[in-house]
Amino acid sequence: MGSTEAAANSVLGEHWAVWSTFLGPDLAKHIASFDVAGMVVESLTPSDARAMHIRLKGAEWYLGAVQVRPEIPEHWAVFLKSIPSRFRIFEDSLYLFHRGYELEVEDNRDYVECREWEVSGLASSVHWEDSGARETIFDPYDNMQHFRRLGEADELLHGQFSSALGETLMRCSDLDPNLTQRLHAALKAFESHETAEELAHVSLSCRRFTEKLADCLYPPREEKVNGRKVGQAEYRNRLWAYIAENVTSDTTRELLIANVEDLGKRIDRLDSLSNKGLHSDVSSSGVNRLLLSLLVAAHDLISLRPPGGAFSYKPYETTIRVFMEEVLHQEERPSQDAEE
Repeated sequence: MGSTEAAANSVLGEHWAVWSTFLGPDLAKHIASFDVAGMVVESLTPSDARAMHIRLKGAEWYLGAVQVRPEIPEHWAVFLKSIPSRFRIFEDSLYLFHRGYELEVEDNRDYVECREWEVSGLASSVHWEDSGARETIFDPYDNMQHFRRLGEADELLHGQFSSALGETLMRCSDLDPNLTQRLHAALKAFESHETAEELAHVSLSCRRFTEKLADCLYPPREEKVNGRKVGQAEYRNRLWAYIAENVTSDTTRELLIANVEDLGKRIDRLDSLSNKGLHSDVSSSGVNRLLLSLLVAAHDLISLRPPGGAFSYKPYETTIRVFMEEVLHQEERPSQDAEE
């Protein structure tokens, strides 16, 4: 039993930060009592992993889930090395892996499995994908060293992006708390969408965020700037004017303006599809790229100015006015009571 517990602890990452629905003793009991089979799902977000666990936890055959980290030797041996890749899901389509070079000798693709997927209706379409030399004796990257680098790269990416995104959220809240609310609306709409129509509405939240960001960075003006109108409706022109006033390098200025133009085109395209009722033409990957473009552009624009500028009281005007009205009302009441 001691060796079983040691094996369970190694899989759960006793010395690592691993998300898991198991406790060590529970997994050790399962290993000792059953022949346990596993499935690896790559590119799964933590929220999707939790949702999947909630949906499956009542099934008799389901034991639990554990986060796989490539840099943990036991994870590489138990999950990544031992469980072959079977298929990929992209958008609403499924791609079954096969060895393309084997077709020259014999077509050994599993057409029965392919037909079962088609009949299930879980994917809008089923395709074949050539996995080539991956996970074969010809694959020089199918080793612990490569997966360790993958794990380290994943940690580095999360660290770099988490820092940049954390700074963006903080600065958004400093500029105007409503910016954070609009960004939350866009991200939440994408995360919880169930229909193509709901997915199309994400662009509206992105537009509202971008408009509010322009209001904060470069408020509307009546006069033209560099020959362009910079009124309330011309929020992109205002962002371009903001860039022109805060960037001295021509190369950097052109890059930032291109990012803003790209963001605007993505928003316009999704808005156009939505207005025309062509919701089925809106893809989750396209909206995901829009959100990434939005975050990159927001980070770049906000970072042009250091923090510590004049505090904007505009987002707090209503609360301040209501408070002062209540104070004045309280001050008037004693005098009125005295006259009575």
